[in-house]
Parts: sequence; C-alpha cells; structure tokens
Amino acid sequence: MRYRWLIFWIVSLTLVTALIGCNGTHRYDSRLTAADSLMQVDPDSALALVMAVSPDSLTGEGDRAYRDLLLTQARYKCYIVATSDSDINRALAYYRIHSSEREKLTRAYIYKGAVMEELGHPDSAMLYYKHAETTAAHDDYFNLGYVNMCMGALYRDHYAMDGKDVQKYEEALKYLMQTSEQHYQLVCMINLGSLYRLKQNQKAEHMLMQAREMAKEIHDTANFILCNQNLISMYNYYGRYNDAKPLIQKVLSLRWKGEIDMLFFTEAACVYVATGQIDSADYLLNQIPDVSDLNPVNELSRLQCLSDIALAKCDTMTHLRLEYRAKMINDSLLADDHVDHISFAEAQIDKAIAEQTHEQQMKSAKFLILMLTIFFVMIVLLVAKLRKSYQNHRKEIIQISEELEQTLEQLKEKQICALQEKQQEQASATELFKYRLDALNELFNSIKFKSEDKQQGKIRDIIPLSSVIMGLSDNYSVLKIELSDQFWEKMKRSVDGEYNGIVSFVENKYPELTLKERRLFCLLCANISPQIIRLCMNYSNVKSVTNNRSIIIKKKMGLDMTLEEFRDSYMKNQL
Repeated sequence: MRYRWLIFWIVSLTLVTALIGCNGTHRYDSRLTAADSLMQVDPDSALALVMAVSPDSLTGEGDRAYRDLLLTQARYKCYIVATSDSDINRALAYYRIHSSEREKLTRAYIYKGAVMEELGHPDSAMLYYKHAETTAAHDDYFNLGYVNMCMGALYRDHYAMDGKDVQKYEEALKYLMQTSEQHYQLVCMINLGSLYRLKQNQKAEHMLMQAREMAKEIHDTANFILCNQNLISMYNYYGRYNDAKPLIQKVLSLRWKGEIDMLFFTEAACVYVATGQIDSADYLLNQIPDVSDLNPVNELSRLQCLSDIALAKCDTMTHLRLEYRAKMINDSLLADDHVDHISFAEAQIDKAIAEQTHEQQMKSAKFLILMLTIFFVMIVLLVAKLRKSYQNHRKEIIQISEELEQTLEQLKEKQICALQEKQQEQASATELFKYRLDALNELFNSIKFKSEDKQQGKIRDIIPLSSVIMGLSDNYSVLKIELSDQFWEKMKRSVDGEYNGIVSFVENKYPELTLKERRLFCLLCANISPQIIRLCMNYSNVKSVTNNRSIIIKKKMGLDMTLEEFRDSYMKNQL
C-alpha cells in the first residue's frame, strides 16, 4: 500500500512539472540550447553548431533571434573580428520587445557593445555596456561580472580616466567570485594585478600570487606563465632581483607548454644583468625568435638590455650605438604619445561641442513640445465646448420629442364627439403634429453612431440615433435596444473577413461561451468603443462592458493576455 502512494505522488509531481514547463517561457530549438551550453567551455564547437543551424529551418522569431545572439557571441569568443552588427541588431531588437527574456537581453547588450568596440566605436560600446549593467538581474552574477570586466578593459585601452578601470575590474571580481567561472576570475585577478603593479606593489603582488595559485589548481598553464611574467616585471621594476630569479626558472621550464611573451626575455635578461650574470642575459636575449616582429616598446627594452650587457663587457662602441638606437625609438614613442594626447584632446573638444549642440537641440525640442502642448490643450477645450453644445442641443431635441408625445396623448384622450369646430381644430393640430414628428424622425434616422477604423479607413454604421433617443428615459439611460440577427450576422462576417475568421475560431475552440459573450467578443474585436457596446448589448453602464470583457478573456477562455495580444498572436499564427 505504501508503494502505491509513493508511485501516486511521483506521477503527480511529474504531471505538475510538465504543466509548469508547458506554461513557462519559450522553448528554443534543441540545437541552439546545446550550442549555448558549450559556449563557455568550447566556443569553437559552439560556433560550428550554430553555423550548422540554417535560419530557414527555424520556425519562430524567438529562435532566429537566439541564433543571431549565439552566432555573435561564438564569433567573439573565437576571436573572429566583427565586420558588421546586423546579426546582433536583429537579436537586440527582438529581446527589447520581449523583455521577459532578461538574461538574453543583457547578453545582447553586452555583445552589441563588443561588436561596436571591434568596429572602432568605443563610446557606443561603453553605452551598450552600461545598458547591459542596468538591464541585468541583481542575481545574474556572471553577466554583471563579465560586463564590468569589459568596461574595465575599455577604460584601460581607450580612456584616460585614472582609477576607473581598476574600479570596474574590482566590481567584476566581486561578482565573478560568486560564480563557478574560475577562468574569468583568474583573468580578472591578473588584470587587476597588472594595474596595481606601478602604484600598489604589495596589493599587486598579493593579487598575482593568488591568481598564480588558482591557475595552478585548475591547470591553466598559459595564465600560470602570465602571472609569473607579471611578477617578474614587477620585481625587476622595484629591484627585487633575487625574488625574480626563481620565477624566471619556473617560466623557462614551462616554455614548451604555453606561449611566452617576448617582453619576458628582456625583463629576465635585465634581472641577470643587474645580478652580474651576463652570459645568462645573452642566452635569454638570443631566445627571442624574430626581432623584426617586436613592437617598439619591446624593442626599446631589448636595446636597453643589450646596451647594459655591452657596458658590462666594456664594449663602449656597441654600448653607445645601442644607446643611440634606443634614444631614437624612445623619441618616436614620445612623439606618438604626444600625438595621441592631442588626438584625445581634440576628441574631447568635439564631444563637448556635440553635447552642447545636442543640449541646444533639446531646448528647441522642449520649446516646440511646450507649444504643441498648449495647442493641444486649446483643441481639447474647444472640443469640450463643442461637445457641451452638442449635448445641450440633444437635450433640446429630447425635450421637443417628449413634448410631442405628450401632445399626442392629449389629442388621443380628447373626446371624438366634441363640436365640429373643435374636431376640425383637433384634426388640424394632429396633422401638424404628424408633419413635425415625421420631420424629426427623418432627422433622427439620418444621424447614426459611427466607429472609425484608422488602419483600414472604414466607417461602420452601428445604430441610428433615433433608436437611442426613443429608448431614453427621463435620466437619459438606455432602456432596451433590439438589434436584428441580420445585424449580428453582418458584424460577425465583417470581423471574420478582417481578422482571418477569428470569431469562428473562438466559437469552435471555446463552446462554453454564451451567445451574448460571443457577440460581445465580436464587437470587441471590431474595436467598437465601450459606450457603443453598452448601447448595442443593453448593459447598464460602461463598467459592465469592461467586467464582462475580463471574464471572457481570463476566466472563460483562460488566457493570460489582453484581447489585443490574443488577436495579434492569432494573426501571427502563434496559437
């Protein structure tokens, strides 16, 4: 008996889980979800999987947007430089509309920023990174850490903002430490150690030592070598040569397991020159594979080290020649740096001018909006006045109609056997009343309530004004209006023709709806105003129309959406 109850509870939980899964978020193509799961550990395989998925094989816009996002992300992680932002633009446009996909919207902002950075637009990249930071959920630690790391790198490479890059890397590390992504934690710690190196040597040493231990634990040889290289550079800068030597030997022992930066050989050679080991310094400098590939900074370090070696060997001519070449490269670097500073200053001036121009445009726009608002208020007041005048005329017409009815009743109640003169007068009055009443009826029948469809430019006649007025009581409320079956059949046919048979679809799918509820659904789909619906359906007030609309959509049809969203989904064949 116990096992039967256990089986019953397991089956119940399975059914509940399946129902919850059916009512959850959009289920994406399994090939795309598989590629997403490989994105962090094996981006090359993820890129191959995404490339194998043809956009034509995907059925919905959500799957196509997901593919565009994963394609941009995989290319970025595989170091394929972007030449266009069309893919990520499509994904970003979709997720901006479907904001419930918050994590994917955050990722779309991140990789839009990465693409803009690769296209040479750092200001736009920073803007999208900030959008990603504000969009991310407070517990989305990985994306928050990753986007702060991207902003830190952008501040370091493109902006002369002292300390801002360190601040962003520190925030990134704080978020990433709450995840299991040790690779990104390690990268963040190495960058922080490199930034601390010149100003906070103790903090830099602690951070690089911590990163070194983490790289050793996860067997990340490349980052382990990079940590040692940064420590060697820092020890050489502060003259701690004895601390640098063991690290040099450690890096040289691992040189076949990972790529070593060419700057390491010059830094290590400088350590050996400072400690008098000239032969070891010569050996290290000879390990640089191709001198022509060195950048100016590395070449300057190499020439300075060779100059020190020549001086230690008492080779004065070689020492002077190398010093001269080093001076030429140093002067070139200083000139380039000066040009960069000038370019940065010019860019800042251009940015300030653009901001000032934008501010002036905003002031003009605000003034224009203010004038338009005043004009709109005047139009509203004029319409209100005209509406009040119309209501007064309507009351006058109703009063005339009531007076005519009273006169008619009085004429009927008079005795037929009165004097002939009085009969003639009565006949004359009755004939005059008939003429007046026919004229009023003709006037009433020529005025109808109308509903305008702005998209199609159609005008539907709903009900004559005369029927409304004749159905009003003393307090101007509608008593009862009878509409023929032909009217409802024409209305249903027009709505089905405009929205691909939506009324017939609802009648077949939801047979529990009553005739009155189906007619109300038909009028709602036709965008008829609640006031006109109240007249057509004989509701007591407009609130009753709203309440019945909610009952039909949420309770009877069981939809967690508005009628407009249901209609749009039906038109997009998503039901």
